Amino acid sequence: MHPFGATDCGQESACRLEEALSKIAASGMKISTAVISIQDLTSEAMPKLSQALKAVPGVQSVDFSLERSVAVVEFDVQQTKIDDLLRAVLKAGYKIM
Repeated sequence: MHPFGATDCGQESACRLEEALSKIAASGMKISTAVISIQDLTSEAMPKLSQALKAVPGVQSVDFSLERSVAVVEFDVQQTKIDDLLRAVLKAGYKIM
């Protein structure tokens, strides 16, 4: 039995999560989460914002909540700072609240 309830990696998403966590632990990364409020966030803006944020070194994942008008970004604090993420949002043409 694997952590997160996966059995023989039959539950693909749980195995991917397990694998990602193992890689992070092995690499010594220090992952943090930033929640960035973005003015007038729409579904049409998400691909451009996602691309801009993922281009920042150390960004591991980008997710959005349209309901809350935020981007949720997981990043390696040894490679990037929150200011870098904010700059990426601004450079993509969006305003931070």
